[in-house]
Amino acid sequence: MNLLALIKDQVSGPLAEQAAGFLGEDKGAVQGALGSIFPSLLGGLLDKGSDAGAMGKVLDLVKGTDAGMLDNISGLFGGGASSVNGLLNSGGGIVDMILGDKMGGIVELISKTSGLKSGSAGSLLKMAAPFLMGIIGKKMSGGGVSGLMDLLAGQKEHVAAAMPKGMGDLLGFAGLTDFAKSGISAAGDAGKAAMGAASGAGKAAAGAVGSAANVAGNMGKAAAGTATQAASSGLAWIKWALPLIILAAAAYYFIGNGCAGDAKDAMGAAVEKTKDAAGSMADATKDAAGAVADATTDAAGAVADATADAAGAVGDMATAAFNKVDDAARAALDKITFTAGSAGSQMMEFIDGGFKGDGKFQFSNLTFASGSAAISGTSGAEVDNLAAILKAYPGVKVAIHGHTDNTGQAEANMELSQARADAVKARLGAQGIEAGRIMTKGFGQSAPVADNGTPEGRKQNRRIEVVLVK
Repeated sequence: MNLLALIKDQVSGPLAEQAAGFLGEDKGAVQGALGSIFPSLLGGLLDKGSDAGAMGKVLDLVKGTDAGMLDNISGLFGGGASSVNGLLNSGGGIVDMILGDKMGGIVELISKTSGLKSGSAGSLLKMAAPFLMGIIGKKMSGGGVSGLMDLLAGQKEHVAAAMPKGMGDLLGFAGLTDFAKSGISAAGDAGKAAMGAASGAGKAAAGAVGSAANVAGNMGKAAAGTATQAASSGLAWIKWALPLIILAAAAYYFIGNGCAGDAKDAMGAAVEKTKDAAGSMADATKDAAGAVADATTDAAGAVADATADAAGAVGDMATAAFNKVDDAARAALDKITFTAGSAGSQMMEFIDGGFKGDGKFQFSNLTFASGSAAISGTSGAEVDNLAAILKAYPGVKVAIHGHTDNTGQAEANMELSQARADAVKARLGAQGIEAGRIMTKGFGQSAPVADNGTPEGRKQNRRIEVVLVK
């Protein structure tokens, strides 16, 4: 059973049409995003597939989802904002459980590959999740957690084929599928070799003596059946190789005590060829595992190189940007005592340390009234300190990024994060920083850095970041 094919047939088209209207996005872009979203969600489930405890939670989500929505997608969206918000709230819990802190990176990748706005990609991810639960619920044949695990286990090949480029790395799923494919391929090749060896030996024995032909024929059938099974089971070559060797040995003994000498020699050769085939299969499996290990090492090296290159690029950009200094403003800056851990303190450490780092700084003392973009009390002093740095270095440009936790509606959180970023820009402007040096972007709840399931995690996710830009 291919769950992704069922989703494509029953869900993707109607959901894309309805969601595009609700989100104000192009239908084709939404359709393309769903082609990445459903494999990603299913891949996230597969990543938890061996954890019975996690599967128990997934089963509760499946049971709590009304599969009837699959037949009434247009009616669901026709119910207005309250109906869709209910879908988003339900999907938010499912996505948090499946993806956890990987959600932000996945949303950004979907946004980048589909052309959807980040907020739309995050909302679409949540809309899609309940429909996946609905499909799983309809296709489960019972069996509780074990039945769910069995159903998901059969989806690996389909998910691996549909997974968008780069998504497997975010989910930790790519290595598993690549290794499985390599193992199956190697086992298949070795299995064919074993079948050929056994078949040749069987024919030789059959030509020597009629009774030996019967034994060899039976052995050839056993070899074909068990080797085919081995080719489909990846690394489990020992399950067919040992029984085959035992069978061949028994035939060898039988012929040695009652058949012609040339038949005995032929059957002895069959035993040796079977052993050789089993050894070849083991070697092929080891080679496949070694290739995967080498590829993993190469990938890790490439990531390290890319990270170093990125850090170097930030350093080069910062060197040029901070090279221009307003002496009077710099003298005033030297008189400021920055609070430890504040955005200003982080930026000064970046400057004094030779521009090492990613050029990203986070306000630690800036707060807003609940649900508002109004900067609270004296916390705005941290923004003023940032303004002092920007005055001293007039060549520096920054982007202000706003983020929220997942409390409330996704669209409202997106608007709030943008409003808070704009409020910081306005305060910087009031301190004399030109508007052209400041960009703003709200990410809403789409890029969490901690678990939204705890008060501490939600507090970390409610943040304003300052990023150096060219």
